[in-house]
Amino acid sequence: MSIEKDAGAIKDKLYAIAALGTTEVLDRATGKLVPVTKESAPHAIDGINYAPFAAFGGWAGAINAKADQKKKDASYAFLSYMNQAAQSNVDVTLGWTGYNAYRNSQLASTDGWVKAGFSKEAAENYLGAINAALNNPNMASDFKIPGANGYSSVVLDRELARYLANEITVEEALKNIEAGWEEITEDFGRDNQIKAQALALGIK
Repeated sequence: MSIEKDAGAIKDKLYAIAALGTTEVLDRATGKLVPVTKESAPHAIDGINYAPFAAFGGWAGAINAKADQKKKDASYAFLSYMNQAAQSNVDVTLGWTGYNAYRNSQLASTDGWVKAGFSKEAAENYLGAINAALNNPNMASDFKIPGANGYSSVVLDRELARYLANEITVEEALKNIEAGWEEITEDFGRDNQIKAQALALGIK
């Protein structure tokens, strides 16, 4: 956004961070918050525990198996074109594409961003935040199970918005989120959801 021609007033005034942190973490045995220590949060930094959230999970492309071969070939060619370095290296520097850097080469160099109009400082800040999040051992991935959108974009977003608007207390928000998530889980089947989550996390 800051590289747009009419956005000079905000150039180099927007900054990215990997995530906010906390001085308390959940003790799963007791269900209560406890202070950050080396034992309770081994990956904490200077007494602050960070857990970057990889929201959305990235773009994906699919080709219908029942499509005729000509359409399959055309679809594959398009997806290949969009993801090859020559095109994607440009697209990740343009906010309106919705892309963030995802190739190792894109995350390792600020050249593409500086060429697009970023200052060196802004490019280093932006890529630094992404790299810090991706390399954090506490990074939490978005849901990759049936009903994922319902858990996060419907129930969670709705109740957080109500809390931030002072419509409900934090206790009410937590209660509503739990109830909403339980309903979604029951709709899809608890055992099915557990299996899907284990598969997404690579747990056998």
